[in-house]
Amino acid sequence: MDFEGSHKYVSRDTLSTYLREISKFPITTREEEEQLAIRIQQGDQEALKRLVEGNLKFVVKVAQGYQGCGLSLPDLINEGNIGLIEAAKRFDPSKGVKFISYAVWWIRQAIMQALAEQSGAVRLPLKQAGLLYKISQIYNEMVQENNGREPTPEELSEKLGVPVKDVENIMRISRNYLSLDAPLSDGEDSTTFIDFMEAKQYPAADEILLNQSFQDQFEELLKGLDPREEKILRLRYGLDGQKPMTLEEVGKLMNLSRERVRQIESRTKHRLRHRALAKRLRDYLN
Repeated sequence: MDFEGSHKYVSRDTLSTYLREISKFPITTREEEEQLAIRIQQGDQEALKRLVEGNLKFVVKVAQGYQGCGLSLPDLINEGNIGLIEAAKRFDPSKGVKFISYAVWWIRQAIMQALAEQSGAVRLPLKQAGLLYKISQIYNEMVQENNGREPTPEELSEKLGVPVKDVENIMRISRNYLSLDAPLSDGEDSTTFIDFMEAKQYPAADEILLNQSFQDQFEELLKGLDPREEKILRLRYGLDGQKPMTLEEVGKLMNLSRERVRQIESRTKHRLRHRALAKRLRDYLN
């Protein structure tokens, strides 16, 4: 039986075991990805297995952002894994794009399609679901053609022959709570989240989910902040069970400019990094 057909199904009962198992899989390096992709194109199922297993933890991270939309976390992971497998089968290393940069849209598209079809929570009309799929395909093609540069909504609109507004609406619906290309710190050459996930710093799967211990530690850290600083961090990191908000969203809510929110967040994280308790959370805050 090939890898795709024998891939494990995650259920509520097996989730903890699954997370422990995938935490043991080493992350694929850029060089290894390229070699595996070539073998996959030649029909090598073991290569497909290795590339997929090396990125399963990333699917958990993406799936976490869609909790509360109508499907359980195990179901979201299962659907995301389908997208990951599809991405692994289609990945072309000659384009110079990191695998996870390419795979993220396949993962999201698979999850969004499942939400639309199975849960009813996202209620995408058939026309919109079809457009989402087309955007995903064109997006991936253009990323590879442009050496990793993401196409703008205008470029996607022109390529697809649909209004820019429609493209923007679909992308807004499908966007995960986490900006995968956003820098983790304020420097111009800062590592992005995608780079972070591909590096050896990649957190174990059972650390990805915000467990109670982590929540307790973060709550302890927040005690020393003033109300505005605390609120900004809560909104930006989704600490109260909500999806993390963008700088613009926080700014509108608190009547602050985007830049002011960024400054306060940066200053606050800097302070937290230098507290003894923050030492254990440094990877998360970066």
